[in-house]
Amino acid sequence: MASHDLAREAAALDAIQLTEPQACLFELIILGALAPLSGFDGDHPLLTARAYSPGARVALRDGFNVRLGVLTVAACEAAGAEFALRGPVEVIERPRWRGFDSLRLTPAELRQRTGPCVAWVPSPWPTLEEAWRAAAHSRESGLPVVLFVPSHLPPHVSLAARVRASLAAAAEIGAQVVIVPVAVAALLPAVLAAYGAGQVIESGGDSQLEAVAAIRHTEHPPRREQGFCLWFTGLPSAGKSTVAAEVATMLEERGRRFTFLDGDVVRTHLSKGLGFSRDDRDTNILRIGWVASEIVRHGGVALCAAVSPYEATRERVRAMMGDGQFLLIYVATPAEVCETRDVKGFYAQARAGAITGFTGVDDPYEAPATPSLRLETGETTPRDNARAVMEFLVQEGFL
Repeated sequence: MASHDLAREAAALDAIQLTEPQACLFELIILGALAPLSGFDGDHPLLTARAYSPGARVALRDGFNVRLGVLTVAACEAAGAEFALRGPVEVIERPRWRGFDSLRLTPAELRQRTGPCVAWVPSPWPTLEEAWRAAAHSRESGLPVVLFVPSHLPPHVSLAARVRASLAAAAEIGAQVVIVPVAVAALLPAVLAAYGAGQVIESGGDSQLEAVAAIRHTEHPPRREQGFCLWFTGLPSAGKSTVAAEVATMLEERGRRFTFLDGDVVRTHLSKGLGFSRDDRDTNILRIGWVASEIVRHGGVALCAAVSPYEATRERVRAMMGDGQFLLIYVATPAEVCETRDVKGFYAQARAGAITGFTGVDDPYEAPATPSLRLETGETTPRDNARAVMEFLVQEGFL
């Protein structure tokens, strides 16, 4: 079937939105990089949340809702909480990835360009030792070196930074750089073979190439130059916003830029219209967390003050940040003290039954088991607690 006819059919079919690893697997399949695999089968089924009957045709979309192809379900098996779909795929188009299009060669394109080659799969930050080994293998074998960059493998380094570092390293020995859509390390040997690589250079070494070191510094600056999120959690009227405001002043005195995301203010803008059901509270917290993660990703400081009563939701926010950049500050004010500070009278209204679902009265607050810092506000001033936060930031290397 022509791709435009298949696209019209796919528009009317039930669709599965592929995750990035699934889109990588789809691309490897359609490029022939996992031959003889021609669909989702064997050790590589398509995991999805719902079951489909054999014979069903299902559209496959990427994360941007671009229609990639159609899967004809040959088998559907339970796989824990999910279902494993197996069957052949028909292609509408290759997945679209952002950036470095000229480096995303197919196996056929690379074989035509270089023929057999020596594969260099670098460590996340290619080293001088790797470049020397790659050059030596090339001289001994008479084959060109191709530096392969898996597009979705850990550790936590952006693809753009890995590719830029790889280009700088490859320039040292005149190697070709190719991005391969690999998200599972175990698939790499088969993929390299499909690209015509007969020898593989092992990664490792400590000597940083100067150009790579500069890129690495930009991607992973010293901690004092990194962004971070201070997440103040605690009961209503615990003093979260008050302490956070004092911290904001002290950061400003040090010349650090920050964004203050106060729970009450966010609800009048970003989360306007949300109620106080568990789902709505989670949505509110995750919205704050997403904004904070973007601020942190760009090297800024996010001060967030929100009740955020549920441990699981706080952990989901933590997962949005880079390693160690989410700092949970537990403002551990006793409920009876909070109630005396409640100028809006919410505690009294909740105890009288005038409002329901109020955290600390008829809705639970799950205190953090292992906060980054615990503040006791009963006997200390907001400024004292802010100083404790600043001392903690210095101790952790952020200031």
